[in-house]
Amino acid sequence: MQVEIIDPTVQPVPADWELFRKQEGLIAAWQADALTAVAWCSTRPVRLGIVRDGGQVAALFSGEVTGLPPRRGRYAEPGALPLTGWFNCRMLIGFTSGFVFAAELSEPDRVAVLAAFEKALRRRLGRHCLGILYRQITADMLPVVARRSRPRITTAPNTLLRNRWPDMDAYFADLPRDRRRRLHKIHAEAAEGTRVLAGAGEIDPVQAAALAQATLRKHGSSDAPLPARYFHVLSGEEGVRYFGHLDEDRLLSFDLAFDDGRRLVTTVTGSLEVRDGGRRNLYFDLYLREIDYMIGHGREGCEFGKGMAELKQRFGCELIPQTAVPAAW
Repeated sequence: MQVEIIDPTVQPVPADWELFRKQEGLIAAWQADALTAVAWCSTRPVRLGIVRDGGQVAALFSGEVTGLPPRRGRYAEPGALPLTGWFNCRMLIGFTSGFVFAAELSEPDRVAVLAAFEKALRRRLGRHCLGILYRQITADMLPVVARRSRPRITTAPNTLLRNRWPDMDAYFADLPRDRRRRLHKIHAEAAEGTRVLAGAGEIDPVQAAALAQATLRKHGSSDAPLPARYFHVLSGEEGVRYFGHLDEDRLLSFDLAFDDGRRLVTTVTGSLEVRDGGRRNLYFDLYLREIDYMIGHGREGCEFGKGMAELKQRFGCELIPQTAVPAAW
């Protein structure tokens, strides 16, 4: 097997990355230009990996090298690495693992691909990396990454709403009475007071980046804000879906989601505070718009991501356990 480790801030991502992504039907969060935009504005050095077997792409990897906590507001310098740290293998934008395999690969083949990637990453990063921390691992992927010597650490779960309704009326009818009334009211008032985005493929990149940054600050996150370029390069990409609310042309709230034809996967969110001209309860209506899209387009379910699990369960979500697996050198 041949493994290529890429620093997208100083190296072009190979063309077969995108060919593989499209052939395998991967969501646009794996798009090469989008990952490069994230890398340029990350506080930690990003590295991508591509594994080929017989000249054919077998797997893609993404993650970042984490060392000491980065200084707030300081981006990672192109080509730089911390003195020492771990490769945090995860999807850079989203709540899933940082690797994808060719669909036809058997489990033993996947284990072999993973071993080849680990060996190549160790050679490339050397003393700067103590090992790999595989993040967001679900039960079906544990046999691929887990070993007897590797601990398993339970982390916050993902949340999934499975589609079991013919329409939104049936969805609302399934909710407890008080919750049904409140959410139905929120849903109606949002439509009356704003222009609604319900799966539209375009959004103002600058406004989206500003709202996403404001939301990070509101929650005290030290993560670097996504650049406007991230939203720009996704413009027109197949499967990109935006849900949101506008007051004329001013963006008040939005969710970025990806539709792979089977599930809707939510990722980046942003909202304007009421004191800054925003509206109350738009955040809850974003969930309802996504549920409406899921039902109307016949998707199997909608992933609502990590965090606020109790709130999401009120919308009918179930918890999907996830595990972190450290693989020390």
